[in-house]
Amino acid sequence: MHQVKKFIHFLIDMDLSGLIGIFISVTLMAYIIYKTFNIVLRNKINNYEEFVEDILPERFKKNKILCFTINNIINIFLLISFNIMVAGFATYFMQELNISKFYGTLVIAILIFISLSHNIDGVIKINTYLIPIIILLIVFLGINKIEYSQIIEENNIKNSINWILRSILYTSYNSITLIPILISLKNKVDTKKTSLLVSFCVAVVMIVLSVCIFLLMNTFIKEIREVEIPIVYIANSLGNKIKYVYGVVILIAIFTTAICAGYGFLSNITKNRKKYILCLGIICIISILIGQMRFSNLINLLYPIFGYLGIVQLIFLIIK
Repeated sequence: MHQVKKFIHFLIDMDLSGLIGIFISVTLMAYIIYKTFNIVLRNKINNYEEFVEDILPERFKKNKILCFTINNIINIFLLISFNIMVAGFATYFMQELNISKFYGTLVIAILIFISLSHNIDGVIKINTYLIPIIILLIVFLGINKIEYSQIIEENNIKNSINWILRSILYTSYNSITLIPILISLKNKVDTKKTSLLVSFCVAVVMIVLSVCIFLLMNTFIKEIREVEIPIVYIANSLGNKIKYVYGVVILIAIFTTAICAGYGFLSNITKNRKKYILCLGIICIISILIGQMRFSNLINLLYPIFGYLGIVQLIFLIIK
């Protein structure tokens, strides 16, 4: 009850643009989930290519060059996401253990090559257990480390209208990889009522986690200005046990995300086992080189680009 009162006073005193931006992003995300499931169920969509063709206006549907371009944009996004995850994995080792990024990228590249050379179902299923742990850890951090008075004191920077665009970009670039996943779940979400329930539950969880992370970042705004993985730095303040638990969870999440992105890219561009292994080796070697770049720079440069591309898809989805 005390925390609730503090939060209410905080809302009264603070510039709310960041929180409103979160609400815009989450609302759009819930809408995308609900609309995608409805389109997939109504038109019996089986894959992402069919989905894109379905939401395109009639005059674009027969344009093979456009469809080819869209599919290749998805492949490029998957490849970039793969490399960003490799860089993130190496950054953790450098930030927390002071180990060279080269060794970090080398370790994850080898692990990815071994995993993608074999059956990856077990690796991907790890997320079933991992995601609830991440949710609990973030909420736990929020309860213990958010300081509302400190946020108000430090939050003197005036926000421009850019926060609205950024909140939309965040949703739009996530939609590029989200929609193919939703299509694969069509047998589990098989009614309109279920799709509405799923959308609502996702929105509630996302709002709670996003607000927690937003307030945590603002609480530690001075300390994390030069930190590449801020949430891990914040977890350090709760002691070594939480620090290492959170670190392991983050590393596994990064690893499984890299596996999913890498597998999606390889399965889209290869048709036989020999070519699959060859391309796997090439992207792993390239990831070691790209992984030497700053993790935050890769995110700041590349994600907005795909965010703008995702806006096009979002517009087609809305007018469908």
